[in-house]
Amino acid sequence: MKKRFLSLIMLIAISLLLTSCSTEQTSQSSQVQQSEKASEDMRIIGGSRAVSEILAKLDIEIVGRPSTQYEIMNEIKDVPEIGFPMNPDLEKIKALKPDIYITSGALQEMIGDMLVENGINTMFCDLDSYDSVKETIEKLAKEFNKEENGKELIAEIEKEEQEILKDINPNKKVKVMILFGAPGHFMLASNNSFAGSLIEKLGAENIASKADISGQYVPFSLETALKENPDIIFRMYHGDIEEAKKQANEEFKNNPQWEKFKAVKEGKIYDLDPECFGVTGDIKIVESLKKMKEYLYE
Repeated sequence: MKKRFLSLIMLIAISLLLTSCSTEQTSQSSQVQQSEKASEDMRIIGGSRAVSEILAKLDIEIVGRPSTQYEIMNEIKDVPEIGFPMNPDLEKIKALKPDIYITSGALQEMIGDMLVENGINTMFCDLDSYDSVKETIEKLAKEFNKEENGKELIAEIEKEEQEILKDINPNKKVKVMILFGAPGHFMLASNNSFAGSLIEKLGAENIASKADISGQYVPFSLETALKENPDIIFRMYHGDIEEAKKQANEEFKNNPQWEKFKAVKEGKIYDLDPECFGVTGDIKIVESLKKMKEYLYE
């Protein structure tokens, strides 16, 4: 019971955080206190796995990286850890004497004030959507004098992207619902979320797009969802993923309303792997796009 309560609190906090961050990240990321263009000898800490891996791909050296429960690129495995992205260790950060701390904009409201109060020069990057990841790659490449690396990386991404998108039938509209969270506290991921941006780019219809609410996640109504009757239901979890998944399976099994959904009848319910479909995007956005296409059309 305690574990469920803590997971619920975390879910609510993240949901509110992401909704409020969606309009603020870009302006905050431009307020980095640098008197001149970044040089190669700057001491940089990557505050999130996604940011750290993007920096590594651009050949921008980092002196610190976050702890993570997931695999991280070999190039930065041995870089000193500074704690988890949502709760970094200030003493470890200060000991590394960074010139700048770069992290995901999704964490801005959670840790932004703490970093500022401790005099840590911080940049927040917008990774909310597929395209915003590409824009962030370009901005970081320009900021740290790695523009050629940035151009090459974007060219690679867009070449694979075009290959993935080339045979999609624009007349075939798959209707999708993306559930985020746990039973009793489900929300719907909109097209402003990373997963939702993949759905939109692949030409499918996200039922959450009909909600007249901005933000990455919108309220969920079982009755309204049933009226839309999606072809596919995706489920995303946060916090204690295994516990949330268990609760979702029980909800779908025990609530007879779910049996009325076309997606349930046809067995098209998919739990999205957080490695490819996280709250924000990362350097593996093309892999995420390819896997989402397989779910939708194969």
